[in-house]
Amino acid sequence: MKRTVVVLALAALLLGCSTEPEVRRVDVGPTPEKVVLAALTKVAATDTQRIAVLNAYDSRNSQLVALDKTAKQVIAQWNGLDRTAPDYVQQVDALAAQWAQVNGDEMKTRAAYEHDLATTLSSSQWHQWQDFLRSVGEARRRAELFGEENSRYPRY
Repeated sequence: MKRTVVVLALAALLLGCSTEPEVRRVDVGPTPEKVVLAALTKVAATDTQRIAVLNAYDSRNSQLVALDKTAKQVIAQWNGLDRTAPDYVQQVDALAAQWAQVNGDEMKTRAAYEHDLATTLSSSQWHQWQDFLRSVGEARRRAELFGEENSRYPRY
């Protein structure tokens, strides 16, 4: 039952995926590193806090990048499967397990990073940090939808 739910959830999530290669998106803003530096400035982090946050970022960013790449590879494999193959469902089952593992690892890595940030910054700074990153995310979405020239995306 649990396996079926995972397969169905994966299928539903990926239903909109096409077999066409991924289209590269336009650059809609600063790099993640610049966003972290801007957020540190926004929350008026002390030198000690800056070092701790940057160390937390450095220790996890490469792992998150690798997990994202792996997740995209699993999706690409799923898209490339022959739907008429006799073992198609078994192939999907194996990919669903990989996908679940990768996403679980990503969640754990992000949680550890956010825990480091939340315990390094004061409560007020942590809320300011979250608000700032939400505003960056919203600006990115607007820029992706409407184009860079129509966004109010801050440049750093």
